[in-house]
Amino acid sequence: MQLWLRVLGVVLRIVNFLLTPFIKFVGGSRRKTPFPEIRNEMLEIPAVDLAERIRNKELRSEDVVRAYIDRIREVNPLINAVVEERFAAAIEDAKKADDMIANMQAIWLIKTHPLLGVPFTVKESCSLKGALLTGGSLPRQGIKASSDGEAVALLRAAGCIPLLVSNTPEYCLSWESYNHITGRTLNPYDCRRTAGGSSGGEGALIAAGASLFGVGSDIAGSIRLPALFNGIFGHKPTAGVISIKGHFPSSSDEKFSNFLTVGPMSRYAKDLPTLVHIMAGSQAYKLRLDETVYTKDIRIHYMEDVGFNPGFIPVDEEIKIAMYRAVQFFKDHGLQTERAEFDHINESLEMAMCTLQALEDVPSIFDNRENPKEKHSLFAELGRAMIGRSQLTLAGVVFYILYNTKYLLTPEEHQIYLRKAGELKKQITDTLGTDGVLFLPTFPKPALRHYESFTHTTGVTYTMLFNALGFPGTHVPLGFNRQGLPIGIQIVAAPFQDRLALCIARELEAAFGGWKAPH
Repeated sequence: MQLWLRVLGVVLRIVNFLLTPFIKFVGGSRRKTPFPEIRNEMLEIPAVDLAERIRNKELRSEDVVRAYIDRIREVNPLINAVVEERFAAAIEDAKKADDMIANMQAIWLIKTHPLLGVPFTVKESCSLKGALLTGGSLPRQGIKASSDGEAVALLRAAGCIPLLVSNTPEYCLSWESYNHITGRTLNPYDCRRTAGGSSGGEGALIAAGASLFGVGSDIAGSIRLPALFNGIFGHKPTAGVISIKGHFPSSSDEKFSNFLTVGPMSRYAKDLPTLVHIMAGSQAYKLRLDETVYTKDIRIHYMEDVGFNPGFIPVDEEIKIAMYRAVQFFKDHGLQTERAEFDHINESLEMAMCTLQALEDVPSIFDNRENPKEKHSLFAELGRAMIGRSQLTLAGVVFYILYNTKYLLTPEEHQIYLRKAGELKKQITDTLGTDGVLFLPTFPKPALRHYESFTHTTGVTYTMLFNALGFPGTHVPLGFNRQGLPIGIQIVAAPFQDRLALCIARELEAAFGGWKAPH
């Protein structure tokens, strides 16, 4: 246990208490009019069903694409999630899809283009050919992707039609989607709150009914946190199964792909297995997603939190209650349920941080493409960022300060925490096996107010731990709290057992209603 880290957590909690009135004041006012309702039924059809209806000529891809374009134009002024659109090109892609359907047999199309004509969106960091790839960084302003990232390319090969690239924080280094180019993305359920990060643009668009599903990336919860804050589904797959090729930022360290993952975000749980299978490409066989999973054979383990730690943000009671209700639902249906206990779990933040800090060639926002050898003073840059005089975002600079806390630990302490992480991975893997899942919070609170993420940094422990260990995790929405904010939990499975978490996600969607449109 690192005392200084616990003290830092306590200090952040005190600072949050003191700043709360100010944050409420500067975070904007509540929207005075209701969020635009979804009036076109095509916008509420899951991707796999939509593909079937397009294939059967019940719907035209062009009409679906135009409907989503109209919805994006309607809601984006309220959420600011779009970085760059390709609407004209998407309409042409849809016309080509309709021509293919008119001239080819449906059976052949199912095998070669399973999601033909279905529109989707892409997190800006995931490389969509011809679209901006700035990483939300001013020194990279105007840079565009020369090719599709591998996961995006596989979706396009399956017939999906990209509509746009969406907002992300600078270098994906924040749990709020803000940068100096596009600005701040707002939560569609409450504009005073963040849509999360780093896949916050995707989360907001999907929740608002302006996207059906999207490509996100996750290095410390960047799929699952926006999924929680926006009331949708998000899956972080087993490390290494879906290629991160084409992602920016990236690293030459081979271990980077064990930490960063690319995965789907969706309004509907039933779409996730198909999306994961397509995005995994030649590696999909490792997940055995085509095997039948019987819910009754799955064991449920659960944890309300990661143990007592004065520096950790307490888990909201309404999130705990939602998890208990989910556990009870499966218990009532005859599944085995059991409270989980793991050794050293209350040191999960230290383990996750040491695993991240062990990476070499960590991408840096200080790599200015015009003068890459220019030296920066970290704390001087922090001062400039705090008063809005830096090209870099405050969140980006703060990340590198936290990253450099590795120098506060001795090499021996690093090795101790890496060893404990290995032991914890084995213990959780042995406990879950090939038929168990773990329920736990995705984050201690629902959507935070703008600027509040700085004082809630320790809350990312719940997601970051499973990046460090390489486990798959699926965020599942479970309704709303008394303030009307989405709440939900994370379903974790052992490596390569993604299908178990995805199965449970679909059962919970049926039982608790899944995504509900903002109003």
